[in-house]
Amino acid sequence: MVAVTGVLTWDGLEVEEYRVLHKPLKPEKICVDDVPSDPGEYARNYHVYVRHPRVLRAVKTYSMVLKAMRSILDEHGFTELPSPIIGYVSDPGLRGAVKASIKMYGKVYEVQSSVIMYKQLYASLLGKIYYAARNLRVEPVENASTGRHLAEFTQLDVEASLTTADDVMMLAEETLYGAVKHLLNYHSGLLTREEERFLEETIIKPPYPRIDYDSAVELLRRKGFTVEHGRELSFDAEAALGDIYGTPVWIQGFPTSSRGFYYIPDPGKPGYNVDYNLILPSRAGEVLDGGCREYRYEHLVDRIKHHGEPLGKYKWFLELAEAGAIQPTCGWGLGVERLVRYIHRLPHVAYASPHPRIPGVIGP
Repeated sequence: MVAVTGVLTWDGLEVEEYRVLHKPLKPEKICVDDVPSDPGEYARNYHVYVRHPRVLRAVKTYSMVLKAMRSILDEHGFTELPSPIIGYVSDPGLRGAVKASIKMYGKVYEVQSSVIMYKQLYASLLGKIYYAARNLRVEPVENASTGRHLAEFTQLDVEASLTTADDVMMLAEETLYGAVKHLLNYHSGLLTREEERFLEETIIKPPYPRIDYDSAVELLRRKGFTVEHGRELSFDAEAALGDIYGTPVWIQGFPTSSRGFYYIPDPGKPGYNVDYNLILPSRAGEVLDGGCREYRYEHLVDRIKHHGEPLGKYKWFLELAEAGAIQPTCGWGLGVERLVRYIHRLPHVAYASPHPRIPGVIGP
């Protein structure tokens, strides 16, 4: 730590005079020449490696893009709410992950893996809401190798009532594009020239192409992927789809069998939902997941039973739905660390998180 007191000329260069206020007692312990290529090693010791300028750029980018996205949503009249940490129950649709729980005051509560039902509650009351939610999911250890999974992550969760899928998809496009443009215009010092060119070439001005689930399955099969209809696309298949388009691309209308109970079925296409994922190119895969929500009591009961979940766990939400207190809403959740990873073209999302917790490795 130094205090600047003036300017002098030394060897023909203008440098600032300074006074040392503090210096490390053991510099060999904290001087970082490079960052390990193994994300597990990085996650275990990120408290040391975060000192590297390349990592600090990503940490600052995390802050800047989240701030830019908040600003865009605020301008659209959205209200930000603090996300809950524990509750009676959390999102069951975790794509292979397991929910964590905690015992408090003689009862067992779930650590929130998603704020989906809270979004529906407050969007019904306030119209337009969002959370910068910290979520916890016990991902399978093998997901550490995908490069895109964290056990603890930030999701920008947006929900609006009495709206349409088209409206919230356009809002998502504006939010993503606007945040990247803000970074390019006002914080380009955080980017290399290569990163700037990459973003300008791939995060083009919306709208982005859309493809329905069935067409995506057919296209991927032609490209040699084994895709089981009625299931979520594999991570490799998602990544390939983004590369085919070379820009962000929407997948719409997943089968009801592949998703959580809270998506509303498409009245014009039985067996499919009104939902959508936004896929990024360059092998990045999904960055955003969303849809329009089921709000009708009888349908919620049927869907929860179909998924093998006990109704009692969702009692508070079902009581609201039965009373007609839950309105039709649509929304989405955007993975902030996944976006930062994309921006800096990082090999693993661990390097995009200020506090990386990856499947199987929890650091300090």
